[in-house]
Amino acid sequence: MVTLRLVHTHELKQAAALADSIFRDEEQSSMGTAFPAIFSPGQSHSYGAFVEDRLVSFMGLVPFILQVGPARLKVFSMGAVCTHPDYRGQGLAGRLLDLCKQHAEEAGASLLFISGDRSLYTRVHCYPFGRSERFALDAAGAARLAGAARNAAAAERRLRPYTPADAFAVQEAASARSVAYAQSLTELLSLLGAEAYASCAKLAHQTLVAAQEPGGVDAFAVIAAPGRYPGKSPAQAIEWAGAPEAVAALLGDAVERFSLPRLEVAVGWQDRELAQLLRAAEVPAESSGNGGTVYLVNAARLAEQAAPYWAASGAPQPAIAALEDGSYELALPGSTPVSLAPGELISLLFDPESPHSQTVPGLLPIPLPYLNGLHFI
Repeated sequence: MVTLRLVHTHELKQAAALADSIFRDEEQSSMGTAFPAIFSPGQSHSYGAFVEDRLVSFMGLVPFILQVGPARLKVFSMGAVCTHPDYRGQGLAGRLLDLCKQHAEEAGASLLFISGDRSLYTRVHCYPFGRSERFALDAAGAARLAGAARNAAAAERRLRPYTPADAFAVQEAASARSVAYAQSLTELLSLLGAEAYASCAKLAHQTLVAAQEPGGVDAFAVIAAPGRYPGKSPAQAIEWAGAPEAVAALLGDAVERFSLPRLEVAVGWQDRELAQLLRAAEVPAESSGNGGTVYLVNAARLAEQAAPYWAASGAPQPAIAALEDGSYELALPGSTPVSLAPGELISLLFDPESPHSQTVPGLLPIPLPYLNGLHFI
């Protein structure tokens, strides 16, 4: 008999071992090391399917607070979803997903982010979301970007590798971002070493900082670059913070410093100044969404949690109601309510280039951090 329930803390080692057997090989660190938010001791929010005391299917679930200007969004992220081969085809993952959705609702979350985009998720109202530009930076583009960064800089900066003495300065830069995961210094340092997204691609973190002369460190960039083992994935910029021209300089420096044939940089639509510097350097880009998919746990709750962002931006706050047929009704003050399918609402809420934007003119989309960064689940 299979029992589905919350995974207890003492069972997380078993969960990491199951995830390792599905996702990892001898060249990769354990999932237990790479994803401390899921597998480290603490209060577990994850769910599993058990046959007696043996875990046979697992769904990792982690709560986060997203800072969006003065707003604080209560969200969950889900990942490390795996089922032992002997128990596949029994619908366990779908049942666990239902439990995770219920957990998120009861906890007061507004959104559930999912690292995957398989039919397991997309057929139950989990949708692609957001908008970003994915830049591909090569050596020539890096040289042009370095020049653009110098032209935009008001002061000289020294670019160098991160050292432990930079910890407070890096945390201060990270905390100054208007759109980001809320995190402590201890959590940031743990994630720098965990290499969650990087380890999946057999890459390793290289962190660079920029320091003003005179002055101290005021920007950083975390690069997932080739490490001990060769990987097929190109290097990627995982996370950054600080003045856009300083970040641009660090990205250009990383290409030269680590001899990267290509560095991919996914820039969210709200990071306009950094994107403009990359465009000015004629770095090729393609439009894409954010990472994974999102499930709208509670639309009215999302509107309530995002209200301070809209108020600070001088934008009208929408009223959103769920209808019995699964659609939604959205209205701005003084306007006629509009009926929207779930995917249309997600598009309007998070994508400034939504094809449905003319349906509700005046609605300001909500910016979100890129999910495939340090907090990748």
